[in-house]
Amino acid sequence: MDDKLKRAIDRRMAGAALPEASRARILQAAAHRKGRNMMKAKRKAILVMTAALLLISGCVGAALYHDLARQTMDDWEQEHNSTPLGLSQSFDGYTITLDEIYGGSRAAYLKGTVSRDDGKPLRAEQVDGLDMEAARTRMNLVTDDRAMIEANDTDCGGGASGPHVLPDTDRNDNKVEFIYHMYFEEWPEEYTIAFERISYVDTDLNRMQLFYGDWTFTFPVEWEPVDEILPLGQEVTLEDGKVVYLEALYFEPLDVCLDYRIMTENDRIYPEIYLLLKNGERLAAWLNGGSDDGITCYFEDFNRGMGHIGIDDVQSLIIGGVTVPIAE
Repeated sequence: MDDKLKRAIDRRMAGAALPEASRARILQAAAHRKGRNMMKAKRKAILVMTAALLLISGCVGAALYHDLARQTMDDWEQEHNSTPLGLSQSFDGYTITLDEIYGGSRAAYLKGTVSRDDGKPLRAEQVDGLDMEAARTRMNLVTDDRAMIEANDTDCGGGASGPHVLPDTDRNDNKVEFIYHMYFEEWPEEYTIAFERISYVDTDLNRMQLFYGDWTFTFPVEWEPVDEILPLGQEVTLEDGKVVYLEALYFEPLDVCLDYRIMTENDRIYPEIYLLLKNGERLAAWLNGGSDDGITCYFEDFNRGMGHIGIDDVQSLIIGGVTVPIAE
């Protein structure tokens, strides 16, 4: 691990009463680098983002998530650099390109494009909605889940959401953008993502365009983690008497997640959790998943479009009716 990064993390952990196992886990998460020795994950399927996977690009609900991704990503990119990939695969007149990757210790975000090979404008149908700043792009970009399960180390424990097709900012060019979110407890050395279908309504032709193909990419998992880790190291007794141990908050480029454990024996009832920001906004934990030795929950997708959220933006954590101040 980079000495500067380690010193920064040590300062964060200095005031937290963390058990040695939790301290080591946080250090391991922050030490992700190319070529590091990979251990078999002790957990399986810690986080499966089922809610996002159920979102179909043609529905208004999914389009809302795409808008949030665009807003949050644009905000993050103003201050951070990504790692270029520049990988392309062409099939049946369409090219999918993985442009760049960025992320933190726990999650990564692939930013890519779908483009027409003939150079003509790719004008997918746009959907209007309430309280919307821009029209939403309606395109279905589907991954081949079976091929990806076979290609990747399924023992790493994790999940993915997307691809989320972003609002088309230039209706006269030949492409649209998407973002794909991945999470692993233990990162593999390489990751394979395979696309099998592109479909959208071409507004110039006024008909559905549907293409089946094989756009498959395998690339090394490497980037400079840019997340902030806030160790908590605190036991909290909830209003109903249950006890949880708060391990750490991870402030990733586009999301925030919490690691915690339920200390009450044989109790798997997940409490309601919220993140209260200093500006008065409140983000709800929308998914829980885990095993006997830990639980991870993510808050609302893409920070509900409010932009990148850092440690300094947070006032408190509300869990099971109890408010836990987040002090810097």
